[in-house]
Amino acid sequence: MRLIHALQRALLFLGFVAPALQTMGWDSALAQSYPRRPVRVVVPFAAGGTFDLVGRVVAGKLTEMWGQQVVVDNRPGGGTIIATEIVAKSNSDGYTIFLSPNALAANPALHKRLPYDTSRDLKPVVLIAAQPMALGAHPSFKANSIAELIEMAKAQPKKLSYGAAGVGSGGHLAGEIFKSMAGKLDVVFVSYKGGNIAMMDVMANQIPLVMTGLPNLLPHWKAGRIKILAITDSQRSPVAQEIPTISETVAGYEFRNWFGFVVPTGTPRQLIQRVNNDVNRVLGMKDVRERLLGVGFIVIGGTVEEFLRVIKTDTAKFGKVIREAQIRVN
Repeated sequence: MRLIHALQRALLFLGFVAPALQTMGWDSALAQSYPRRPVRVVVPFAAGGTFDLVGRVVAGKLTEMWGQQVVVDNRPGGGTIIATEIVAKSNSDGYTIFLSPNALAANPALHKRLPYDTSRDLKPVVLIAAQPMALGAHPSFKANSIAELIEMAKAQPKKLSYGAAGVGSGGHLAGEIFKSMAGKLDVVFVSYKGGNIAMMDVMANQIPLVMTGLPNLLPHWKAGRIKILAITDSQRSPVAQEIPTISETVAGYEFRNWFGFVVPTGTPRQLIQRVNNDVNRVLGMKDVRERLLGVGFIVIGGTVEEFLRVIKTDTAKFGKVIREAQIRVN
Protein backbone atom coordinates (compact mmCIF):
# COMPACT_ATOMS: atom_id res chain seq x y z
CA MET A 1 0.00 0.00 0.00
CA ARG A 2 2.82 2.37 0.92
CA LEU A 3 4.50 1.56 -2.38
CA ILE A 4 1.33 2.47 -4.27
CA HIS A 5 1.03 5.79 -2.41
CA ALA A 6 4.68 6.55 -3.10
CA LEU A 7 4.20 5.83 -6.78
CA GLN A 8 1.12 8.04 -6.85
CA ARG A 9 3.03 10.91 -5.25
CA ALA A 10 5.90 10.45 -7.69
CA LEU A 11 3.55 10.50 -10.66
CA LEU A 12 1.80 13.58 -9.29
CA PHE A 13 5.17 15.33 -8.85
CA LEU A 14 6.19 14.45 -12.39
CA GLY A 15 2.87 15.79 -13.64
CA PHE A 16 3.77 19.20 -12.23
CA VAL A 17 7.49 19.17 -12.99
CA ALA A 18 7.63 17.60 -16.44
CA PRO A 19 5.89 20.49 -18.26
CA ALA A 20 8.16 22.99 -16.51
CA LEU A 21 11.25 21.00 -17.45
CA GLN A 22 9.99 20.73 -21.01
CA THR A 23 9.46 24.51 -21.17
CA MET A 24 12.92 25.15 -19.73
CA GLY A 25 14.44 22.84 -22.31
CA TRP A 26 12.52 24.53 -25.11
CA ASP A 27 13.55 28.01 -23.93
CA SER A 28 17.18 26.90 -23.69
CA ALA A 29 17.16 25.44 -27.20
CA LEU A 30 15.44 28.57 -28.52
CA ALA A 31 18.08 30.82 -26.95
CA GLN A 32 20.94 28.74 -28.36
CA SER A 33 19.56 28.78 -31.91
CA TYR A 34 18.50 32.46 -31.80
CA PRO A 35 18.31 34.31 -34.12
CA ARG A 36 17.20 32.30 -37.14
CA ARG A 37 16.08 35.35 -39.12
CA PRO A 38 16.61 39.14 -39.12
CA VAL A 39 15.97 41.03 -35.88
CA ARG A 40 14.32 44.45 -35.79
CA VAL A 41 15.53 47.17 -33.40
CA VAL A 42 12.89 49.89 -33.12
CA VAL A 43 14.42 53.33 -32.48
CA PRO A 44 12.02 56.12 -31.42
CA PHE A 45 14.05 58.87 -33.11
CA ALA A 46 14.78 59.92 -36.67
CA ALA A 47 17.81 58.51 -38.46
CA GLY A 48 21.05 60.45 -38.27
CA GLY A 49 21.06 61.75 -34.70
CA THR A 50 23.34 60.73 -31.84
CA PHE A 51 20.60 58.65 -30.21
CA ASP A 52 20.04 56.75 -33.46
CA LEU A 53 23.79 56.16 -33.58
CA VAL A 54 23.65 54.09 -30.37
CA GLY A 55 21.19 51.69 -31.97
CA ARG A 56 23.17 51.42 -35.20
CA VAL A 57 26.52 50.79 -33.50
CA VAL A 58 25.10 47.98 -31.35
CA ALA A 59 22.99 46.56 -34.19
CA GLY A 60 26.02 46.43 -36.48
CA LYS A 61 28.07 44.46 -33.98
CA LEU A 62 25.20 42.06 -33.24
CA THR A 63 24.80 41.45 -36.98
CA GLU A 64 28.45 40.35 -37.12
CA MET A 65 28.10 38.25 -33.97
CA TRP A 66 24.83 36.52 -34.86
CA GLY A 67 25.24 36.09 -38.60
CA GLN A 68 21.77 37.57 -39.08
CA GLN A 69 20.82 41.12 -40.00
CA VAL A 70 19.87 43.34 -37.07
CA VAL A 71 17.89 46.10 -38.75
CA VAL A 72 17.24 49.54 -37.24
CA ASP A 73 13.63 50.65 -37.72
CA ASN A 74 13.25 54.38 -37.00
CA ARG A 75 9.80 55.27 -35.66
CA PRO A 76 9.96 58.87 -34.39
CA GLY A 77 7.06 60.90 -33.04
CA GLY A 78 4.60 61.03 -30.20
CA GLY A 79 7.22 61.60 -27.55
CA THR A 80 8.49 58.03 -28.18
CA ILE A 81 5.00 56.61 -27.56
CA ILE A 82 4.53 55.49 -31.19
CA ALA A 83 7.63 53.30 -31.12
CA THR A 84 6.90 52.01 -27.62
CA GLU A 85 3.41 50.90 -28.63
CA ILE A 86 4.75 49.08 -31.69
CA VAL A 87 7.08 47.03 -29.52
CA ALA A 88 4.59 46.49 -26.69
CA LYS A 89 2.13 44.97 -29.18
CA SER A 90 4.70 42.91 -31.11
CA ASN A 91 5.19 39.15 -30.86
CA SER A 92 7.23 38.14 -27.82
CA ASP A 93 9.63 36.01 -29.84
CA GLY A 94 12.78 38.13 -29.53
CA TYR A 95 12.66 39.42 -33.09
CA THR A 96 11.45 42.90 -32.13
CA ILE A 97 13.62 44.87 -29.69
CA PHE A 98 13.08 48.43 -28.50
CA LEU A 99 15.96 50.85 -28.00
CA SER A 100 14.18 52.59 -25.16
CA PRO A 101 15.11 56.03 -23.82
CA ASN A 102 14.36 57.14 -20.27
CA ALA A 103 11.07 58.56 -21.57
CA LEU A 104 9.84 55.04 -20.80
CA ALA A 105 10.02 56.01 -17.10
CA ALA A 106 8.50 59.47 -17.55
CA ASN A 107 5.59 58.87 -19.93
CA PRO A 108 3.28 57.08 -17.45
CA ALA A 109 3.20 60.25 -15.33
CA LEU A 110 3.24 62.70 -18.24
CA HIS A 111 0.22 61.24 -20.03
CA LYS A 112 -3.23 60.46 -18.66
CA ARG A 113 -3.62 57.56 -21.05
CA LEU A 114 -1.09 55.41 -22.87
CA PRO A 115 -1.88 52.71 -25.44
CA TYR A 116 0.17 50.25 -23.37
CA ASP A 117 1.05 49.52 -19.75
CA THR A 118 4.79 49.93 -19.27
CA SER A 119 5.21 47.53 -16.34
CA ARG A 120 2.79 44.94 -17.74
CA ASP A 121 3.68 44.95 -21.44
CA LEU A 122 7.46 45.43 -21.52
CA LYS A 123 10.50 43.75 -19.98
CA PRO A 124 14.05 45.16 -19.64
CA VAL A 125 17.00 43.41 -21.28
CA VAL A 126 20.10 45.56 -20.81
CA LEU A 127 21.02 49.18 -20.12
CA ILE A 128 23.35 50.21 -22.95
CA ALA A 129 24.52 53.78 -22.43
CA ALA A 130 23.70 57.12 -20.87
CA GLN A 131 24.35 60.72 -21.79
CA PRO A 132 24.62 63.51 -19.21
CA MET A 133 22.99 66.84 -19.83
CA ALA A 134 24.53 70.22 -19.12
CA LEU A 135 23.34 73.62 -17.98
CA GLY A 136 24.66 76.26 -20.35
CA ALA A 137 24.57 80.06 -20.26
CA HIS A 138 25.66 83.04 -22.35
CA PRO A 139 29.29 84.03 -21.60
CA SER A 140 28.03 87.34 -20.15
CA PHE A 141 25.70 85.63 -17.67
CA LYS A 142 26.64 86.86 -14.19
CA ALA A 143 26.62 83.48 -12.43
CA ASN A 144 29.68 81.34 -13.05
CA SER A 145 28.75 78.40 -10.85
CA ILE A 146 25.73 76.48 -9.60
CA ALA A 147 26.09 78.09 -6.17
CA GLU A 148 26.00 81.57 -7.72
CA LEU A 149 23.04 80.60 -9.91
CA ILE A 150 21.06 79.36 -6.89
CA GLU A 151 21.80 82.59 -5.03
CA MET A 152 20.73 84.66 -8.05
CA ALA A 153 17.52 82.66 -8.56
CA LYS A 154 16.52 83.00 -4.90
CA ALA A 155 17.12 86.76 -5.01
CA GLN A 156 15.11 87.17 -8.25
CA PRO A 157 12.06 84.85 -8.26
CA LYS A 158 10.53 84.39 -11.73
CA LYS A 159 13.21 86.60 -13.32
CA LEU A 160 15.38 83.79 -14.68
CA SER A 161 14.36 81.26 -17.31
CA TYR A 162 15.82 78.21 -18.99
CA GLY A 163 15.05 76.58 -22.31
CA ALA A 164 14.87 72.89 -23.19
CA ALA A 165 13.47 70.62 -25.86
CA GLY A 166 9.76 70.54 -25.15
CA VAL A 167 7.44 69.76 -22.26
CA GLY A 168 8.44 66.53 -20.54
CA SER A 169 11.75 66.24 -22.38
CA GLY A 170 14.94 65.17 -20.66
CA GLY A 171 16.10 68.77 -20.43
CA HIS A 172 12.80 69.85 -18.91
CA LEU A 173 12.80 67.08 -16.28
CA ALA A 174 16.48 67.64 -15.48
CA GLY A 175 15.77 71.34 -14.95
CA GLU A 176 12.70 70.78 -12.78
CA ILE A 177 14.48 68.21 -10.60
CA PHE A 178 17.33 70.70 -10.15
CA LYS A 179 14.90 73.48 -9.18
CA SER A 180 13.23 71.23 -6.63
CA MET A 181 16.43 69.87 -5.07
CA ALA A 182 18.14 73.28 -4.99
CA GLY A 183 15.48 74.76 -2.72
CA LYS A 184 12.32 75.10 -4.81
CA LEU A 185 13.80 77.69 -7.15
CA ASP A 186 11.30 79.85 -9.03
CA VAL A 187 12.90 79.69 -12.49
CA VAL A 188 10.65 79.76 -15.56
CA PHE A 189 10.75 76.93 -18.11
CA VAL A 190 10.59 77.88 -21.81
CA SER A 191 9.64 75.09 -24.20
CA TYR A 192 11.50 74.79 -27.52
CA LYS A 193 11.11 72.42 -30.45
CA GLY A 194 14.65 71.21 -29.82
CA GLY A 195 17.56 71.65 -27.45
CA ASN A 196 19.73 73.04 -30.25
CA ILE A 197 17.22 75.83 -30.90
CA ALA A 198 17.24 76.77 -27.22
CA MET A 199 21.03 76.70 -27.27
CA MET A 200 21.12 79.09 -30.24
CA ASP A 201 18.88 81.51 -28.34
CA VAL A 202 21.24 81.39 -25.37
CA MET A 203 24.21 82.18 -27.61
CA ALA A 204 22.18 85.07 -29.07
CA ASN A 205 21.52 86.23 -25.48
CA GLN A 206 17.75 85.86 -25.96
CA ILE A 207 17.33 83.54 -22.97
CA PRO A 208 19.69 83.13 -19.99
CA LEU A 209 19.99 79.35 -19.64
CA VAL A 210 19.63 76.09 -21.55
CA MET A 211 19.48 72.48 -20.36
CA THR A 212 20.50 70.14 -23.15
CA GLY A 213 22.81 67.24 -23.95
CA LEU A 214 26.46 67.83 -23.10
CA PRO A 215 27.63 66.97 -26.66
CA ASN A 216 25.42 69.76 -28.04
CA LEU A 217 27.20 72.36 -25.92
CA LEU A 218 30.80 71.15 -26.01
CA PRO A 219 31.85 72.59 -29.43
CA HIS A 220 30.42 76.02 -28.54
CA TRP A 221 31.94 75.87 -25.04
CA LYS A 222 35.36 75.13 -26.52
CA ALA A 223 34.92 78.05 -28.94
CA GLY A 224 33.93 80.42 -26.11
CA ARG A 225 30.43 81.01 -27.45
CA ILE A 226 28.74 79.55 -24.37
CA LYS A 227 29.72 78.67 -20.83
CA ILE A 228 28.74 75.48 -19.06
CA LEU A 229 27.90 75.89 -15.39
CA ALA A 230 27.71 72.16 -14.65
CA ILE A 231 26.69 68.74 -15.95
CA THR A 232 23.87 66.59 -14.59
CA ASP A 233 25.80 63.35 -14.07
CA SER A 234 27.03 62.35 -10.60
CA GLN A 235 30.63 62.27 -11.86
CA ARG A 236 32.60 64.62 -14.09
CA SER A 237 32.68 63.77 -17.77
CA PRO A 238 35.82 62.08 -19.11
CA VAL A 239 35.62 64.39 -22.15
CA ALA A 240 35.50 67.59 -20.05
CA GLN A 241 36.95 66.96 -16.61
CA GLU A 242 37.13 70.67 -15.77
CA ILE A 243 33.33 71.07 -15.84
CA PRO A 244 31.82 70.46 -12.38
CA THR A 245 28.70 68.43 -11.64
CA ILE A 246 25.52 69.87 -10.17
CA SER A 247 25.83 67.28 -7.38
CA GLU A 248 29.03 68.97 -6.17
CA THR A 249 26.74 71.77 -4.98
CA VAL A 250 23.33 70.05 -4.73
CA ALA A 251 23.99 66.76 -2.94
CA GLY A 252 22.31 63.71 -4.47
CA TYR A 253 21.39 65.35 -7.77
CA GLU A 254 21.79 63.17 -10.86
CA PHE A 255 20.11 63.02 -14.25
CA ARG A 256 21.02 60.92 -17.26
CA ASN A 257 19.41 60.35 -20.63
CA TRP A 258 19.77 56.57 -20.77
CA PHE A 259 19.10 54.02 -23.50
CA GLY A 260 18.56 50.31 -23.20
CA PHE A 261 17.04 47.30 -24.90
CA VAL A 262 13.48 46.37 -23.94
CA VAL A 263 11.28 43.54 -25.29
CA PRO A 264 7.59 42.60 -25.14
CA THR A 265 6.45 40.76 -22.04
CA GLY A 266 6.33 37.02 -22.67
CA THR A 267 9.73 36.89 -24.35
CA PRO A 268 11.42 33.74 -22.96
CA ARG A 269 13.68 34.48 -20.01
CA GLN A 270 16.63 32.56 -21.44
CA LEU A 271 16.34 34.44 -24.72
CA ILE A 272 16.40 37.75 -22.81
CA GLN A 273 19.52 36.55 -21.03
CA ARG A 274 21.12 35.57 -24.35
CA VAL A 275 20.60 39.08 -25.74
CA ASN A 276 21.83 40.60 -22.48
CA ASN A 277 25.03 38.54 -22.61
CA ASP A 278 25.73 39.38 -26.24
CA VAL A 279 25.08 43.11 -25.85
CA ASN A 280 27.44 43.17 -22.87
CA ARG A 281 30.07 41.55 -25.09
CA VAL A 282 29.50 44.28 -27.68
CA LEU A 283 29.80 47.01 -25.05
CA GLY A 284 33.12 45.56 -23.95
CA MET A 285 34.64 46.12 -27.40
CA LYS A 286 37.18 48.94 -27.49
CA ASP A 287 35.98 50.43 -30.77
CA VAL A 288 32.37 50.50 -29.56
CA ARG A 289 33.30 52.23 -26.32
CA GLU A 290 35.44 54.79 -28.16
CA ARG A 291 32.71 55.48 -30.72
CA LEU A 292 30.03 56.08 -28.10
CA LEU A 293 32.32 58.09 -25.83
CA GLY A 294 33.19 60.24 -28.84
CA VAL A 295 29.59 61.45 -29.03
CA GLY A 296 29.22 61.95 -25.29
CA PHE A 297 27.80 58.62 -24.13
CA ILE A 298 28.87 56.67 -21.06
CA VAL A 299 28.83 52.93 -21.79
CA ILE A 300 27.07 50.99 -19.03
CA GLY A 301 25.87 47.42 -19.66
CA GLY A 302 25.06 45.14 -16.72
CA THR A 303 22.35 42.69 -15.71
CA VAL A 304 18.63 42.58 -16.45
CA GLU A 305 17.95 43.22 -12.75
CA GLU A 306 20.19 46.29 -12.67
CA PHE A 307 18.34 47.83 -15.61
CA LEU A 308 15.00 47.06 -13.95
CA ARG A 309 16.13 48.92 -10.83
CA VAL A 310 17.10 51.96 -12.94
CA ILE A 311 13.66 51.98 -14.59
CA LYS A 312 11.85 51.69 -11.24
CA THR A 313 14.00 54.38 -9.61
CA ASP A 314 13.53 56.85 -12.46
CA THR A 315 9.80 56.11 -12.75
CA ALA A 316 9.41 57.12 -9.09
CA LYS A 317 11.75 60.14 -9.39
CA PHE A 318 10.20 61.45 -12.60
CA GLY A 319 6.68 60.82 -11.35
CA LYS A 320 7.36 62.88 -8.23
CA VAL A 321 8.71 65.93 -10.05
CA ILE A 322 6.03 65.73 -12.76
CA ARG A 323 3.30 65.78 -10.10
CA GLU A 324 4.97 68.54 -8.06
CA ALA A 325 5.59 70.76 -11.09
CA GLN A 326 2.19 69.84 -12.56
CA ILE A 327 3.71 68.94 -15.92
CA ARG A 328 1.26 67.64 -18.50
CA VAL A 329 1.61 66.82 -22.18
CA ASN A 330 -1.50 67.55 -24.23
